[in-house]
Amino acid sequence: MSTLPLKGIRIADFGQIIAVPYTAQMLAWLGAEVVLIETEQRLTTRIWPPFAEAEPGVNRSGGFNLVNTSKMSCTLNLRDPEGVDLAKQIIAVSDVVMENYSSGTMDRMGLGYDDVRPLRPDVVYLSLGAFGRTGPMKDLVGFHSVINLFSGLASVTGHKGSHPRIMGGLFPDAFSGCYCILAMLEALYHRANTGEGQHIEVAMTEVLATLLPEAVMEYTLDGTEPERVGNRHQYKVPHNVFRCQGQEKWVAISVESDAQFQALAQVAGIPGWADDHRFANAEARLKHQDELEPLIQEWTMGLQVEDVVQILQLSGVPAGPVLDSAQVLADPHMIDRGFVQSPNHREVGQRPMGTFSWNVDGDRPGVPMTAPLLGEHNRKVVQELLQVPDDEFERLLANGVIS
Repeated sequence: MSTLPLKGIRIADFGQIIAVPYTAQMLAWLGAEVVLIETEQRLTTRIWPPFAEAEPGVNRSGGFNLVNTSKMSCTLNLRDPEGVDLAKQIIAVSDVVMENYSSGTMDRMGLGYDDVRPLRPDVVYLSLGAFGRTGPMKDLVGFHSVINLFSGLASVTGHKGSHPRIMGGLFPDAFSGCYCILAMLEALYHRANTGEGQHIEVAMTEVLATLLPEAVMEYTLDGTEPERVGNRHQYKVPHNVFRCQGQEKWVAISVESDAQFQALAQVAGIPGWADDHRFANAEARLKHQDELEPLIQEWTMGLQVEDVVQILQLSGVPAGPVLDSAQVLADPHMIDRGFVQSPNHREVGQRPMGTFSWNVDGDRPGVPMTAPLLGEHNRKVVQELLQVPDDEFERLLANGVIS
C-alpha cells in the first residue's frame, strides 16, 4: 500500500470529550502522528462509563477508547509552569495544534494561538467551541444537547403534532469533527503551497445549522416554519419504519411511485390495497397515511426483518433493515470490507469497532492502534521527541510535572 497522505504531519492534541478527539483520530488514521496531551488534574472521558466489564479504570472507558485510537498519550501537569513549557516544546515540533477547551482556557495557560505562533510560525491551530470564539456567547459552554437545540436542528426533528426532539446526544460532536477534518486538510494544503499557517475556528452550533437548508429556505421564501413529520416524507408514501417479528426489529420502507406501491400490495398478498381509492395514487396516500401504515405493519409483524427486506427488494420496492450497534459490528458486509475491526487493547482486550470509512489506493489503511494507556508514551515523547536527558526526565516525573 502507498504512504498514507498525512504521514510526516505531527499533531498536538489537546482535545476534550468527543469532537476534537474524534477529529484527531481520523487524522491519525490518515497517517498523522498524534500526541494526545493529557493532564491527570482534568481527566474527562477516561473516567466516564461505560467501562469494560463494568470495572472502572482510566484505561477501560469505552467512550475514550473509541475516539482516541492510534495516538500517543503524554501526561503533563498543565497547572505547573514546567508542564506548560513541555507542552510548548511539543507544539514547537508539531505541525498542528487542536483544542476544544472553553474559550480563553488555552490563552490562560499560555498556549493560545498568539502564544504558540512565535514557537512555530507555520502552525495550523484549530479551536472548536459550542458557540465560537467571538461574539456575545463566546464564553458560554455548551454540550451536545444544547448544540442540538441552539442550532435549530431540534425544531425540525420530531413527530407530527409533537414537540421538538433532540437527535443522538453525541451527533453534534462527530458531525462537527467532520467539518474540522475538512478545514484542517484545506489548511494543510494551503500551508504546503504557501508556507503559511492558519488559525481555524469552528462553532458547533453553526455546523449543525448547515443541516437545515430546506427549513431555512422555506422560512426565507414565505415566512413559514416547516412542520415536523417524523419519519415521513413530503412526497413518498409509505415512508417509515415498521415493526417485524422479534424484540425491537424494524424495517424501513420507502415507496415513491404507484408501480412500487402496486408491487408492495402484490407481495404483501393484499392486491386490494392498490385498488382502494384511499391509496390509488401518491396524493391519496399522502392524505391517508394514518390508515395505510397500520395495514403495512400488520403484514410486517408476521415476518422476520430479513424476509421483508428480501421480498420487497426483489420486487423493486426500496426497503432495508434497521440495524442496531451489535448488528452493524457483526454485519458480514461491514466486516468483509474491513470497516469493522477488533484491535487488541493491552488492558481490555479485543473490542470490535467501526474504523476507516475510506480506502487509500484501493486498500484499507490497516488495523488502527488501540487507544493509549494513560501516560503510555511519556518517555517516547519527552525523552525521544523533545530530547530531554534521563536525569531531567526523572526530576520532572518526581515533581509531578510528568505524571
